[in-house]
Amino acid sequence: MFFFTTLAEQYQEKAIGILLSGNPPDGTLGLKAIKAAGGITFAQDQSALFGGMTDGAIAEEAVDMVLTPTRIAEELGILSTRQEAYYTALKEIKEESISQKDENLTLIFKNILRHTKVDFSFYKINTVKRRIIRRMVLLKMDQLSDYASYLQQHSNEVHQLYQDLLINVTSFFRDPDIVQQLSTDILPRILKNKTNGEALRIWVPACSTGQEAYSLAMLILEAVEKLEVRKSLSIQIFATDLSERSVNKARLGLYNKDEVVEIPERMLTKYFTRHENSYRIQKNIRDLCIFAVHNALTDPPFLRLDMISCSNLLIYLDPVLQKKLMATYHYSLNGIGFLILGKSETIGNSGYLFAQPDKKIKIYTKKKEVVASAHFELSYRQREKSGEAAGNFQPKILAHLKQDENELDKMVEQTLLKKYTPACVVVNQDLDIIQFRGSTGLFLEPAPGKASLNLMKMARAGLGFELRNIILKSSKSGQNEVKTWMESVTPVKSRKMTIESIPIKNESEKLDKYFLVIFEVEEVDLEEPSPANIAKEQRVQQLEDELNSLKEDMRAVIEEQEAANEELQSVNEEIVSSNEELQSINEELETSKEELESSNEELITINQEMQMRNEQLAEIQEYSEAVFTTIRESLLILDKNLRIKNANTVFYRTFQVTEEETQGKLLYDVGNGQWNIPKLKVLLEEVIPQNTIMNDFEVTHTFPGIGEKIMILNARRLVQKLHGEHLILLALEDITQYRKAIHIIQKSEDWFHSMAENSPMMIWVTDTDKKVKFVNQAWLEYRNEKPDHVIGGSWIEDMHPEDINRVQKIFDESFIKKKEFTVQYRLKKEGQYHPVLSKGKPNFSHDGHFTGYIGSCVEIPDTFLITHD
Repeated sequence: MFFFTTLAEQYQEKAIGILLSGNPPDGTLGLKAIKAAGGITFAQDQSALFGGMTDGAIAEEAVDMVLTPTRIAEELGILSTRQEAYYTALKEIKEESISQKDENLTLIFKNILRHTKVDFSFYKINTVKRRIIRRMVLLKMDQLSDYASYLQQHSNEVHQLYQDLLINVTSFFRDPDIVQQLSTDILPRILKNKTNGEALRIWVPACSTGQEAYSLAMLILEAVEKLEVRKSLSIQIFATDLSERSVNKARLGLYNKDEVVEIPERMLTKYFTRHENSYRIQKNIRDLCIFAVHNALTDPPFLRLDMISCSNLLIYLDPVLQKKLMATYHYSLNGIGFLILGKSETIGNSGYLFAQPDKKIKIYTKKKEVVASAHFELSYRQREKSGEAAGNFQPKILAHLKQDENELDKMVEQTLLKKYTPACVVVNQDLDIIQFRGSTGLFLEPAPGKASLNLMKMARAGLGFELRNIILKSSKSGQNEVKTWMESVTPVKSRKMTIESIPIKNESEKLDKYFLVIFEVEEVDLEEPSPANIAKEQRVQQLEDELNSLKEDMRAVIEEQEAANEELQSVNEEIVSSNEELQSINEELETSKEELESSNEELITINQEMQMRNEQLAEIQEYSEAVFTTIRESLLILDKNLRIKNANTVFYRTFQVTEEETQGKLLYDVGNGQWNIPKLKVLLEEVIPQNTIMNDFEVTHTFPGIGEKIMILNARRLVQKLHGEHLILLALEDITQYRKAIHIIQKSEDWFHSMAENSPMMIWVTDTDKKVKFVNQAWLEYRNEKPDHVIGGSWIEDMHPEDINRVQKIFDESFIKKKEFTVQYRLKKEGQYHPVLSKGKPNFSHDGHFTGYIGSCVEIPDTFLITHD
């Protein structure tokens, strides 16, 4: 691990890690470090003789390619030929060799978003480019367009790129300075400010595989223990990450030796349980942490938090997302909340939101005087459905408008039928022209500039005021309004101009207000030219009449305008007041909605946690059932009344009863009362009331139809806290055959001792240390010795001094090789040395273990004595 980690730190993208056959401790963490740094990793496939290391790395998705050693060598050769292009591509990243607006890059982002619902377009673009180039090297591609096309056709590659972009590198207690600050200052301060029953809430976004969350949990429990906190305190650590694989591993809480190397030995022993070659977090720590898949940038945040620990997430985001995340964190923290960042991170442009008490340590406090809003999606939008709905809605609108136009046409035709058909237009209440009828050129013309069908903009000079005035009057009165005036064309001709506004009746009330504006022109011939004075007086009178009419119209308009202004002013004040109230209500509703969304997110998270717990309980139940049914001893579970709730198959088979005859029955009634053993009854009735444990209680009992059984009984009380039920677990070990075997062995040993003691031949037995552990009576009588003097000594004692070395050498060589031997020597008897013949044979137990030698010794006449050179 240390070699790979150092390699990743020194050479970054240039590093290549190869893991071959071997058993743990493994190099999984080292390969992860290389891959996180942008390097390339290999592992041997099933051809590995010992697959412990490689299988672990592959399971953790720390390996890019799984190949045979031969294929790994070939791939290294191919990579060496592409080495220059790869380094050049990495170097050119800073020189914008791939533009941020490149259509292929945009296509890649859209592809990832479609498959994962995560938008990487605002992540640090250089980091994203490095990951894309790395995948292109692995796939032997040179053009970004080729990779974008490949990504569209292979969804598995989208997953691989997504996992590469989610750089999951973490460890326990990764920053000693922050750990020290938390232990001595931050956590004690938070705990002291908590009231009885209040919750301590912490959020760990981008938690990876859970080490950071569990580290905080251990530090909190250490602080609680040190401060001797006696108040009722709920501790909730919400640990979230985009990677579902990482969250699932965090939930298991199982780590190998390399992953726990940073944990102090005291805490490792206290908070972890050894599990084969790994360590599992204990339940009291696991219960404090709630893990969930969560996007901190788009999903609702967790609220009322005391601390947010966000190590090394900001370094992968561009300033826009960093600022958004800072606002979310500020919004989520309570009044004295703390924000923890990684060594390489800062709050950037969000200094107005947080203060940093110690410039050397990346721990920030929330500024309470500043208000920040969290920005996140309150609901998931389904673009396809929305588009479909919009597409379906548009024809409905068009159909409705078409229906309105048809109805309008009918009403206009009916109105015109009552009159002749002059030049006219139909306008709505905004004076926009809907229809033209006849020639309106004398009254209307297109205005210069942008095209418009508004009546006021198309009216010829001098007509605008009159048109607006008569339409306003007819709108109020609901009656026709007419305006007529004379215009001189020549000295002998005049033109009578008439404008009429007719409200169009709308009985169905489906349409807005419409008006029919009719234009009429009548040529008038003058009879005789009037004298100049008379003509002048007539012209003056005409102008005075028009001026008086205009003044009257202006006065009416001004009055109407003043009344409207007063009404608008009053309405405006009411609107401003209502707007303030609505704004306040809206803020409260928004806050409530965000809290509800956040609470809902917490419920979803807790629900996921509960599902995981249910699965774990199911596994435990299945495991318990397997143990219960597989164990060789008979097992019974009794209730407090000694009725049988469950029994395993061994019990049914051993005592020849069925499940129907057993379950629910009183123990003493099973098998025609064959278990009605008085002493057993007394002992069992003491287990629950006195919570005693019955161990190695031996019972010998004759069962009808079965025969005599010798059993060892063990019993203890079980308490089901959920239901408050007390049970007894009773284990019965049948040792009948074992006792019979011991009896047979004892009889055999007694027979052997009897035979040996009555044999005229001297017999001796040694142990594995060559010491005598048995001699028969003939041996003792021949030497005139007592057993206490002989046992534990050597069978070579009282031998002639000239024979000792030779006999000892023969015995030692035979002992080493564990073979038989025959040897002659002189043995002292009643002060004289007599020739004897001794034979020895190695002795073995029933399972093949060497236990020593058994031998015999007889005196022989001198005529049979063999001379030794």
